[in-house]
Order: sequence, then C-alpha cells, then structure tokens
Amino acid sequence: MSGRQAIAIGLSKARRAGVPLPPPKEGKTSERTRVQAQRDLAKGRSGPKKPSAKRSRAVKGELKREGRSAASPQALSRQARSAAAARKKGA
Repeated sequence: MSGRQAIAIGLSKARRAGVPLPPPKEGKTSERTRVQAQRDLAKGRSGPKKPSAKRSRAVKGELKREGRSAASPQALSRQARSAAAARKKGA
C-alpha cells in the first residue's frame, strides 16, 4: 500500500467517524473519489449506527448461559496468559 492510499483510507475512516472533513475540490481527484467522500461525510453526520436486534439478542442469550466466574479476575488472567503464550509460540 502506498502512502497516498494510507492517507485516503485514514480520511475516509475519519469522515465516517464524524470528523467534518470536506470532500476534495473538483479537479483534485476523480469524480468517484469525491462522491465517495461525500457519502462518507453523510454517513458520519447520521450518528452512530444502532446494533442489530438479532445480534443483541444473541449476545444477551450467550451471556445468560455463561457462568459468573467466566469473567472473574482469575479467569481473565488465565485467558490473557494463554493468549500471550499462543502469540509467542506463533512468532
């Protein structure tokens, strides 16, 4: 990926996150890029997207099935250690 592409991706993400960055002026970039920038800007202005009801319901159901001790400090520590060991092993 070139530096220009990285900058373009960053600008797009910022616009979608709600940063008021104006789209590029005519003649600076292609029509397609300008239209996409306007779309990204509109998406950022519309506010945060509500999570889907189906996903929320699924997560809630899974959390109900999960025991209380699954999120205990000991369990989280164990999980973090095993994840770190797996990362070390892969490298």
